[in-house]
Amino acid sequence: MKIVEMRKDIRSYAGPDHWNDPDMMEVGRGMSLSEDRAHFSLWCMMAAPLMAGNDLRSMKKEIREILVNKEVIAIDQDSLGVQGFRFNSCAQGVEVWAKPLVQGDWAICFLNRTEQVHKLEFDWAANVVGDDISKKTLNAKEATYSIRDLWAKKSLGTTSKILSAEIPVHDVLLIRLVRQ
Repeated sequence: MKIVEMRKDIRSYAGPDHWNDPDMMEVGRGMSLSEDRAHFSLWCMMAAPLMAGNDLRSMKKEIREILVNKEVIAIDQDSLGVQGFRFNSCAQGVEVWAKPLVQGDWAICFLNRTEQVHKLEFDWAANVVGDDISKKTLNAKEATYSIRDLWAKKSLGTTSKILSAEIPVHDVLLIRLVRQ
């Protein structure tokens, strides 16, 4: 998280062919699976170069599944080329990160920085996300998006309803919103 904090104000310098580099990932090097998933998710939200820092020859199956998740990697590699940003910090230590994607899609990452499971109730209609760099806006009052959980690889409905979920300790809910 220290690295994320150090990089939070330099997103205007990122874009196609010139990416901010928060350094190699620590996925698979002693953190919990939740922390590994959160770490990889944040690197992908920041459109960072994905350099594994673990021993690829001896990694566990669960770590491999994190590092090769094509849907999550697609967030990192999105051709719009915009680095994500912290949209807001919800109550109880949960942050909401947003990243505009091609074709009007969005990646949203709910990061639980606390020592407790967080019960998320996110009202899309009450949270308009605007990005000064891409000039894109996510407004669920004007458009409905389908919601895909990228780690569970399943649909979570649409933005026409409040998103209810539980986010484990030091974990994320990483979703892709696709405009309908």
